[in-house]
Amino acid sequence: MPATQPSSSPASSGRRPRGQVVVIFAGAALLFVLLCAAVIDLSWYWTNNLRMQRAADAAALAGVVYLPSNPASAYATARAEAVKNGYTDGSAGYTVTPVVDPVDNRRLKVTITGPVNTFFARVIGINSWPATQVARADFVLPVPMGSPQNYYGVGALYGTTLQTNTTPHLDNTRNSGKKVATLAPAGTPWVASSGTVITDANAVDAKYAQTKTTATTQQYSKFALDTMNAGETISGNVTGLQVLLNGVSLSAACAGANTVTVALSWNAGLNWTTVAATTANQTKTTASNYTFGVTTATTYWTGHTTWTASEISDANFRVRLTAAKPCGTAGTFIRVDQVQVQANYTTDTPTYTTSTVDDPLQRAITDPSTGAALTSQGFWGAVISAGGQRGNGDRYSPLLDGSNPNPDYDGKGYDYTIEVGALGRVSIFDPTFCATGPNTSGGSYGTGDHYIGTVGPVDTVFTLFNTNGTAYNLGDDTQVATSGALFTNEQQRDYSGNYGDAGGSDADCSGSIYHNRWWSMATSLAAGTYRLNVNTSTATGSSAENMWSLWVSGGSAPRVYGGGKMAAYTNLSAGTQLFYLAQIPAVHAGKTMYISLFDPGDVGGNAFLRIKTPDGNAYNYATFSYTADNGRSGTNVTQIQTASGGSSLFNDSVLTITIPLPAGYGTGGLTPPGETQAGWWKIEYQVGGGNDTTTWAVSIRGNPVHLVLP
Repeated sequence: MPATQPSSSPASSGRRPRGQVVVIFAGAALLFVLLCAAVIDLSWYWTNNLRMQRAADAAALAGVVYLPSNPASAYATARAEAVKNGYTDGSAGYTVTPVVDPVDNRRLKVTITGPVNTFFARVIGINSWPATQVARADFVLPVPMGSPQNYYGVGALYGTTLQTNTTPHLDNTRNSGKKVATLAPAGTPWVASSGTVITDANAVDAKYAQTKTTATTQQYSKFALDTMNAGETISGNVTGLQVLLNGVSLSAACAGANTVTVALSWNAGLNWTTVAATTANQTKTTASNYTFGVTTATTYWTGHTTWTASEISDANFRVRLTAAKPCGTAGTFIRVDQVQVQANYTTDTPTYTTSTVDDPLQRAITDPSTGAALTSQGFWGAVISAGGQRGNGDRYSPLLDGSNPNPDYDGKGYDYTIEVGALGRVSIFDPTFCATGPNTSGGSYGTGDHYIGTVGPVDTVFTLFNTNGTAYNLGDDTQVATSGALFTNEQQRDYSGNYGDAGGSDADCSGSIYHNRWWSMATSLAAGTYRLNVNTSTATGSSAENMWSLWVSGGSAPRVYGGGKMAAYTNLSAGTQLFYLAQIPAVHAGKTMYISLFDPGDVGGNAFLRIKTPDGNAYNYATFSYTADNGRSGTNVTQIQTASGGSSLFNDSVLTITIPLPAGYGTGGLTPPGETQAGWWKIEYQVGGGNDTTTWAVSIRGNPVHLVLP
């Protein structure tokens, strides 16, 4: 029987598949490890980029607050902030580069670059990957308000003056009186018996104007016939004209028709009337008087019978004497001792009364350095005491709003920004409280200091700080000067003639060296930005308002302006008023401008408010929308009526105006003709007269310090 063939073993049949699995598993495991390495390294890279971005953001935010005045501190602060977050410039391959934006000097750009180390990528020779992150931060400073000049809150001193009022009436008849020439005669002079011809024909004194020669002439002028009393004028034509010759005689007896003829000129000697003569055959050696014409008519003067006021003026009127002496010349004179003229005419003669009235000129404040008059800005800097009422126009200083607490009370007062170069100086006009008398338009004289309600002590404290380049960080401000107690506990009034208050028994402050005068607060200041704080929060026992002005110098372009909010007092005359509102530069294109006006419209008659934009290098009315907390609102308008018939439409109310700035704002220029700085908006107020205290605030939408997305 053949041998049986052995069958194959199961073990031998599975060797080949087992080896393939091992190879596949090994490959998959390697791929998995490589994927994990890539994920870990990429995650690490992403995490470090995020960390680097946050460090750049923090550095930009920390440094930008020093712009635009102190770029060096901005850079140093940005680098220091980056160190806190693990990135040191020049260490471990990192660079931290802060720069000021070349277009906007209030924007800081911070760039951080450096390596991000790898873990698993090292296997393939990649030890690190480069990373760069950029952050941009803006610093929106308080919006400059109220003034593009080196002074702020300068109005005109509104006072009283003595005025003479006149009421014309017509006199029945007025004559010039018997006038003689007062200046040297015109023409070919006769000789004089002594002295001069004019003197010798000026008075009856035996001194003569005389001539030996026939046909010689002598002219006289400057009789001052039309000399008027103050305010008088000649009414109509001359009604009478008479010439008188006194003391006509011969020096010795002389036969013949010796005469003196008289003629008049009305146009400075160009033309003459027909002559009139003394009595013929005059042989007297004793003096005789002769009269030509009458005081009741002018028709006597043949050749010119109607005379006007201009024709008897010194410039035009002449009297001509001509000698006729047929008896020869030797030893004998024709003499005239005095020439007189009388003119009659009617006059408009005023009646005079004197009264005290408001000063129509409104005296200008002068520059404390040069003495030149400062152009009025139309308002005064103002603050109402803490004991006053919010509804009187100061939104933040008074403690009360009616019988309720003032919800907007801010005991920190108002801040005003001062920018000066080397040797800076700060002066304040009328810093003291000195109540003045009421004017006829509902305001007060002088700068306008007045009690509103309760009479009591008034406090005003002015304190000057160096901001050290950080506008919003008040913690590092250093005090430079303060008025301290100099203007506190003041209960006083001006009893002077021009600004005086007729009532009260307080101390008289009219002669104070701080009243209606400049007080030099600080001098020799270092170049920089300063903050002047005006505070009245301790004066809780009285209701009063103190007004003042600021002036600064130092460097080529010193400035002073309201820092984001301000209170202003205006004495408004009827008509259109124009005030500087705020400076909005072109860097804010595309943003939204917010204007907050508190309690506008406390003026006489109707009042209309408009906003003027400088965009395009020309002032035009802006289109805006508004809302008020009393329910009034408007959309896409160009004006707001703030008063009707003398009643405010926004009494004790906050009026908020929003103006979207176009994306192209400023591309056509922001400096209309006559302006010295770009970007100044204005408020136009059309009023029927009166006075008003309002609080203004202007801002640009957004936090003061914020990041800018790419």
